[in-house]
Amino acid sequence: MIRVGLPLYFCGCLGLYIPEYAININIPPRLFSVSIKNFMQTIIAHGGISYSNNYDVEWIFPNNTGNNSLVSKLNEFNFGLSLSGTLGFGDQEGQEGLVGGNILGSGVQSKGTVIKYFCEEAQLPNVSAMTGQTTGRLLGEGQVNYAHTRLYTDFQLGWICDADLTPLKFLNLWYGHIFGEYDIAGKKINPQNVTGQKLSKFKDTAAEGNNILSERTIRLNYPDEYMAKCLITKTEKGANASNGRAAMAYTMLDCFPYAIDAVPLSAGASQATKVTANFYYSKHTISYNNIQNFKG
Repeated sequence: MIRVGLPLYFCGCLGLYIPEYAININIPPRLFSVSIKNFMQTIIAHGGISYSNNYDVEWIFPNNTGNNSLVSKLNEFNFGLSLSGTLGFGDQEGQEGLVGGNILGSGVQSKGTVIKYFCEEAQLPNVSAMTGQTTGRLLGEGQVNYAHTRLYTDFQLGWICDADLTPLKFLNLWYGHIFGEYDIAGKKINPQNVTGQKLSKFKDTAAEGNNILSERTIRLNYPDEYMAKCLITKTEKGANASNGRAAMAYTMLDCFPYAIDAVPLSAGASQATKVTANFYYSKHTISYNNIQNFKG
């Protein structure tokens, strides 16, 4: 007699005691056999299930400190870049201690905090291999692929915008630093930066001076003046914090934004304004952390 169907534990409590996939009643082969208890213990032993909404994104900018450097330009808009790292706002160790560049500032008044905590979409980057083909190694053998170059593509980040449009300003200031603009006299054109103007006055500001100057030239900055490092860490909930554990971290080197997506605006229902950008990078490194027996 043959009986084919779902495992018995899908049919009721009886399956908790007889977890088998029955094909032959007389000689059960036990093709599928696992108890709920063992399944849950396996999950717990390996730190639980990973959830996609737990991650941390950090930027490390170059050490160039001149008046026309990217760090100086971002600090004019209160992003608080400094070599000291971020100071404990939402962090577990009091201070992250990142070195090798300028880190976005923290604290509720710093726009660097908005860049870090309003990032609502991130990706752990992919990697692929460029391949060649060889034929005829053995008699009767067809084409065989072999890897010869490690290939990195790009990655995408998305932000929810605050009312001051901090993420959009951040991206445009960075992109604008890559393509420096100058007037016909060779003087650098800097973006307008005013404070507290009402709508009518601000519209007047946007429609005068260098903002309407069409004769302008573009001079590219050198890559080491605008490339940064991006650290994306996959975090998990810990005993004392929602991001207390971290299993892997990707460090993207020589990052810069090559495309800033259009920001849709509409007169329909109210929705949060979002901005997305795509970044190129030269390569990435991966750090591993075993959190199977993590305590804390």
